[in-house]
Amino acid sequence: MAPTADQPTELEFRVTSAEYPFVSGSERGSCRWVLRELLPRSDGEYLEFFEVRDASPATVERIAETEPVEERLVDRYTDNGVVVCHVEEPRECVATTLADEAAFLRDLWAEDGDGRVVAEVLPSRDAGTVVDALLEQHPAVELVAKRDRPQDGPLFLRHKVQDVLARELTDRQLEVLVTAYRVGYFERPRETTGAEVAAELDISPSTFSQHLRAAQRKLLGALFEECGPATGHRIDVE
Repeated sequence: MAPTADQPTELEFRVTSAEYPFVSGSERGSCRWVLRELLPRSDGEYLEFFEVRDASPATVERIAETEPVEERLVDRYTDNGVVVCHVEEPRECVATTLADEAAFLRDLWAEDGDGRVVAEVLPSRDAGTVVDALLEQHPAVELVAKRDRPQDGPLFLRHKVQDVLARELTDRQLEVLVTAYRVGYFERPRETTGAEVAAELDISPSTFSQHLRAAQRKLLGALFEECGPATGHRIDVE
């Protein structure tokens, strides 16, 4: 069934080429790689954080020696391995190509050399254009499914959050917000202090606080502006 004009489109791609580290790494280790986070760097490059499942620490170490891995560690919550890949050329990465085409990445994983990428395209964007752009940049990737999805639920809200982050926040505000989240600043009880986060970012605590408050204000303000009328309540952000 073709997507209607007011429904998002879900695209599913298959990736089996060893030129992609998450594919080749999963094949070499007979394991599963799952993309957990894609972080932009100030120099325009990216870091990909992959969770490596069903692999021993020795296997993760061996994989890291043959792949462009900058760092490897153990996820303290799952005991799975985590590898960090440095993406020097963003257009060589499927995830960044999708981001450039205003598509929202839902899942990216590979198991035993067979990878899948699932993305969602909002109604305002032509899904065919996204597919053409991705396949032109990544000829080894194959489109395997194109589906319509309802325009509601947590996933659609997540897309709105991602859109607000890209549209409203400065690079520095986004860096502060992401760093604070990653090191547990928003946990209860807090796992780190504002001064410690500021030190990691090499800025003063007051500058950290200013950037964080600005980021939170923009994010909440934009989301409440879009979601407030649907709840029937007026929401003021101070």
